Amino acid sequence: MQSGNALVTGASGTLGVALANNLARRGYPLVLTARSRPALEDVACRIRDTHGVAIIVQPADLSRPEGATELIAALDAQEVRPSILVNNAGFGLNERFQEHSSERLEAMLHLNVLALTGLTHAYAQRMKSHEGGHTLLVGSLAAYMPAPLMAAYGASKAYVLSLGEALHVELAPEVGVTVLSPGYMETGFDDASGFQPNAATKSTALPPSTVAQIGLDALFAGKASVVAGNANKVAALLGRILPRTFMARQLYKSAGQRYHER
Repeated sequence: MQSGNALVTGASGTLGVALANNLARRGYPLVLTARSRPALEDVACRIRDTHGVAIIVQPADLSRPEGATELIAALDAQEVRPSILVNNAGFGLNERFQEHSSERLEAMLHLNVLALTGLTHAYAQRMKSHEGGHTLLVGSLAAYMPAPLMAAYGASKAYVLSLGEALHVELAPEVGVTVLSPGYMETGFDDASGFQPNAATKSTALPPSTVAQIGLDALFAGKASVVAGNANKVAALLGRILPRTFMARQLYKSAGQRYHER
């Protein structure tokens, strides 16, 4: 039975790679999952060369209804028991709600909400009944405020934030749960979602390696949640204290202008 592994979902994406590298630097053997085996093998090869840790590659499409169950079954068959779960996989949609493809909307919500919840539930049970563990849920700054033109994405990340902060209390002390909320990063998110940041948003961008460090430091320090970056912390605070309708209108005005400038 292999224990002590860190399972990272969305491990072929920019933030996923940064999280995997950071965990490998800390000495954790890795289990990497994403849809593409070739992309995962490339990531695994580079991390092995740099850090020398053992890595298991297990492709899975977590946007499919069966994806999380199939991933758990595949790891069980290899007798792999992660003690760290990093729920990083996710994507967004940036357009008017009525223009969403129903298939893409369903896939996004399944990945961002149901697969994340299923993996957290399955591995939290095992961590709780064995030697404990840690779970990092990757949320978003969008969780802290209404997000017009990204309404369903923001709602999915608000769910992640609420779930994680509740489980931080409920599963303690055996299982540590932390929510990492990044703001804008220069990753593949823009291409996948259609989001086009303005200059002010770009100025707040942090390198994925910095975001990964902030998130994992918070996880191992036992924090319930962390927003990456000082500017993003201010934005999250404003989202807490200003009227939500006011925030929604201001964000819609800003987002709508960028939307029409495409």
